[in-house]
Amino acid sequence: MEIAQCVLCTKRFPEVDCPPGRIPPANLPPPDWIKVLFIGVAPPHKGCHFYTDPKDRLRKGLFKILKELGHPCDGVDALDFTPFLDSHFYLIHAAKCAIRGTSKPSVDVSRFCSSHHLKREIEVLQPNAVCWLSKNVCYPVCQSLNREWGTGRGVPFGEATSVTMGGRNIYFLATKWPGRGGEEDTRMHLDELLKRQRNAQ
Repeated sequence: MEIAQCVLCTKRFPEVDCPPGRIPPANLPPPDWIKVLFIGVAPPHKGCHFYTDPKDRLRKGLFKILKELGHPCDGVDALDFTPFLDSHFYLIHAAKCAIRGTSKPSVDVSRFCSSHHLKREIEVLQPNAVCWLSKNVCYPVCQSLNREWGTGRGVPFGEATSVTMGGRNIYFLATKWPGRGGEEDTRMHLDELLKRQRNAQ
């Protein structure tokens, strides 16, 4: 509700389409524990995003990679995320609002929004790992929040890094957005994260 009512962006970024109304993934509660919390950049259009559009490029790219790694996530229809959630995966966005008139994300908007909302979401969800899906936007957000949390470690791009947050050891992984030719790197990085999680059990 706080996110849905938030208009902080409009004071600094008039190009942000804010407030967003229904926040993805509204009405889709997270699994009881989260193996990997994926962080997307931002919903590209109102009502047209990872959780509502089967043709969404982030969804298609991520699901293809997860299937190759032994975690098929496609449900029986466009709104069925049961396999995704049953694998203890979840996805939220660094910025909660689209930018009016463009599909291009803004690192400044994402940093500002994430410092107010994403930081608290991660703390509440308590995932075992956080996978940041973008080198140009999510990775800078990861670095900014990592400094705020004071985890004591930098997060090299493409490496599953163990950090301590709130007294818990979790993994941070910053990798490429799984589209536009970066899928092979994303698959390789995510495979290493999942292997490290298995070995740590």
